Amino acid sequence: MPVFNKARKAWKKVEEWANDDDGRPEPALQTEATLEAESQTESQTESQANSSAEPPPRVPFCYINNNKAIASSYTYVPLSANIKRPIRLLTLLPGPRDADIQCLLTDADLDGVGREEDAGFEALSYVWGDMSNTTPIQIGNAISDIGQNLRSALLHLRYEDRPRTLWVDAVCINQDDIDERSSQVALMGDIYTKATRVVVWLGCPCCLLGTVGPDLSSYRREELKEQVVKVERLFIAIKLLGREAAVVAKEGRQVIPKKGDQYEDGTSYELIRKLDPDWAMVFLDNPWWTRVWTLQEIVLAHDAIMCMGSEEVGWDFLRSATAHYMALGFAAFSGFWFGNKTNSRLEPLNMVISIKEMRQSEAVVGGDVGDELLYYLASSHWRDSKMPHDKIYAVLGFFDKDRHVGIDVDYRFAPANVYHRATRALMERSGNLDVLGFCYPFKVRRVTDLPSWVPDWGSTGNLAAPLMNDAKGKLRTTHASKGSRSNPRWEDDNMTLIVQGHIVDSITKVGSVKPAVFTDDLIEGSADHLLKDPAVLAAAESFPATWDDLDPERPIRHLLSEYWKNFKAAAPLAKKLLSEVIGVVSHKECYIEWQDLIASELKGHPDPNVVFRDILTTSTPYPSGQAETQRRFEQWLKALSSVRRLKGVKLDRISPAMFKTLGFAAGLWKAMEEDEDSFSTYTLHTVRRRLGITQSGRVCLVPKRAEVGDDIALLRGGRVPVVLRPRAGGRGHMELIGEAFVYGIMDGEAFDEAQCVEFKIV
Repeated sequence: MPVFNKARKAWKKVEEWANDDDGRPEPALQTEATLEAESQTESQTESQANSSAEPPPRVPFCYINNNKAIASSYTYVPLSANIKRPIRLLTLLPGPRDADIQCLLTDADLDGVGREEDAGFEALSYVWGDMSNTTPIQIGNAISDIGQNLRSALLHLRYEDRPRTLWVDAVCINQDDIDERSSQVALMGDIYTKATRVVVWLGCPCCLLGTVGPDLSSYRREELKEQVVKVERLFIAIKLLGREAAVVAKEGRQVIPKKGDQYEDGTSYELIRKLDPDWAMVFLDNPWWTRVWTLQEIVLAHDAIMCMGSEEVGWDFLRSATAHYMALGFAAFSGFWFGNKTNSRLEPLNMVISIKEMRQSEAVVGGDVGDELLYYLASSHWRDSKMPHDKIYAVLGFFDKDRHVGIDVDYRFAPANVYHRATRALMERSGNLDVLGFCYPFKVRRVTDLPSWVPDWGSTGNLAAPLMNDAKGKLRTTHASKGSRSNPRWEDDNMTLIVQGHIVDSITKVGSVKPAVFTDDLIEGSADHLLKDPAVLAAAESFPATWDDLDPERPIRHLLSEYWKNFKAAAPLAKKLLSEVIGVVSHKECYIEWQDLIASELKGHPDPNVVFRDILTTSTPYPSGQAETQRRFEQWLKALSSVRRLKGVKLDRISPAMFKTLGFAAGLWKAMEEDEDSFSTYTLHTVRRRLGITQSGRVCLVPKRAEVGDDIALLRGGRVPVVLRPRAGGRGHMELIGEAFVYGIMDGEAFDEAQCVEFKIV
C-alpha cells in the first residue's frame, strides 16, 4: 500500500505541473469572419505557392452562401381548382456554386406529367433536420425559409447551365395550410411513383460532421478535410465493387473470398481493404435511413440515385456493391455479438430490398390489404417522424385508390385518434388479431393514454419480436385458434375492444426477463447513450488533433494535461462499456435459470430439454430438419456449461464481478465460433420476454410485464395466445398484457369454439 500511495502523490504533482497554464489566456476560437478572411488571403497567395503543394481546405460553400431577405416572405397561392390532382413543382434555376439559390414554383397536373425527361420531374428524398435554424431561398421575387440540410442539397444539386425541376415537400406544399398538407400528403405515393427519378440526399461532408448553421466556431479545417477524404474513399470503393459485381454476374463466375479480381496493384479485396470504406456514413450513422417517409420514397422509386456532397451513385449500384463486399469476405455488416443476434448494419437496406421484391412479385402478405398494411408498419416501426401521425400516413402511399385501407390523411385529428383508426382498420380488413403483437410497454411512449389493444406506433424503441412470425421472420404456419376469423366490435367511443375467446390457463410462476443485447438498445445509461453525452463529446473535442495543435512553448505539458482531462472524462464510458461487454454473461444466466425451471416443473417428462429447445426457438426448425435443429441445440448448450460450472461453485455469490469476468472469458472463444446460422439466431423471441409456468404445468414464453395470476386466453382470429389481466373495478374489463407462446397449444389443440365468450379489452 505505501508504494501505491507514493505513486498517487507523484502523479498528483505531475498533474498539477501539467495543468499549470501560467495564467495565459486560452486561444480564441475561429469565427466565420476570420475563416473567410483567411480564405481570401490564401486565395491571393495560392498562385505563388508551389504547384505540388496541397491547397488549404476552404470554408464549406453551403455555409458561406446565404440568401438575404431581399423582399417579403413568399405567399402561397391556392392550388388550381381547374386541375383534378394539382401539385407544385420547384424549378431550381441554374447558377454557379457560389451563387444564392433562386427558383420558381409552378402548378402542374400530376396525371399529366410523365417519366420523359422533358415532361417530368425528379422527386427529392431527404431529411428535414433541425428546423430551428432556417435559412432563406429566393422564390421569384420573394423569399422562403428552409432547413440547412435542404439548402445544402439544392446548392449541390443545382446545374450550372440549365434549370432542374424537382418536387420537394417542404417547399411544394404549403405546410401552414392543414387541408392542403393533408391532400398533398395523400398524393405522395403517386408523386414518387411518377417521378422520372428519385434523388436521395444523404448530406454533405460538413453536414455529416454535425456543423449546423452559419456559426463556424466549432468548425475545424482538418476535421472537414478528413471527412471529405472518407466520403471520396467510400464512393471509390462502392464504384469499384459495383463494377466488379456486374462483371462477375455477366460472366457467371463465383466470387473468390479474400481475393476478388486481379488489378495492377493487387486484388480487389486488397484494394478495398486499403481504402477502408466508412459504410456508417451511408448506413448506420446517416439519418436518412431513420425517417419513416424515406421508406416509401425509395421503395416507390422507378429509378433512384444516392447523393452525398458532390458524389453520387445509383441505387442498384449501391445494392450490388454491398452484396459483393460481403461476398469478398468482409464482415463490416455483421449482425452477431458474442453469441447473440443483433441488428445487422445492413438491416435498413435489406428491408427496402425485401419490400421492393415483394411488390414487384405482386405478392400480398397474408392475402389482403390489412395484412399488407401491418407488414409495412412492422417494417418501419423503428423509423421516426417529426409528427406522430406520419408513422401511419407515411405508408399509405403503398396502396393505390383501388386498394383503400380505410384510413384518410387528415392532420386535424389527434395522433391517438389516428392510431385508433389504424388499429381498427387493421383488424377489420385482415380478419385476424396479429396487430396485438405490436402492443408493447415502451419505456418512453410517444403517444400516451392509448388503450392496451392500440400499439404506440409513434415509438421508435425496440419491441419484443411479434409472434405472428417464426424465429426466422416467416409467417407462422400454426394457428392457435384453428384458423378462425376475428369479429371485433367496439364500444365506449371506440375505446373498448370486444372480441370472442376463452381462458385456457393462468400463470403460476415466472422467470427472469431475457435482456436485449446492448447494441440493439439505445437506452439511457448505455455506452451508446454515453457516447452521445455532450460532456464526453466536449472533452473529446478538446484533445489535440495534431502535434501542431499543442502549446508550441510547452507541447509535452500540454499533451499530458489534455490526456489527463480526457482520461478522467472517458473513465465512466470505459467502465460502462466494460460492464456491458461482460454483461453478455447475464444472457447465459437467464437461459440457465429457464432451463432449471423447466427441469423442475417437468420431472415426469421424458426430455425436458426438448421443451426448452422449442420454447427458445418458438418451434422454428432448421430448413434441413429437426435433426439439425437438435444438433445445433446441443452445441449451444455446451456454451452454457462454463457459466453453469462457475455458478456451481457459488462464484456468482462470492464475487459477482469475478464471476462475470471469468464467465465472459470462458465463453468468448465459443461465441466467436458462432455464425449467422447458429442456434442463437433462432432465439429471437426470447429477447424482452420471460419464461412462465401455468397452473396446468404448461411451459410458455410470456411478455415481460406478465405476473403470477395473469390469464392466458385464446381469442377467435388469434394466431397465438394472449395474456390478459382483469382490470380492477372494470366491470369485467380486461387489460391486454401481450402475446404468449405456449408449448403444446400453438396449433389449436386447446381452442374450443363452444366455450368462447366476449372479452372487453380496454
